[in-house]
Amino acid sequence: MRLILTGGEQSAEPYPTDAWRAAIEHAAGCLTCRTPGAVSSEGERLLRTHEEATRKARSGGVG
Repeated sequence: MRLILTGGEQSAEPYPTDAWRAAIEHAAGCLTCRTPGAVSSEGERLLRTHEEATRKARSGGVG
């Protein structure tokens, strides 16, 4: 499965690169993410999704 974050969709088992891309695309358009010291709940959620996908991939759980 691949992570697709358009219109709020999300796959159960994203690939790390897809999750990373979603986080970067969000950060590029989010004023909060681009503000030093500020915290975006959506940005944090996307980074956690990427971290989880990376852990699963490294342990052989994805792909």
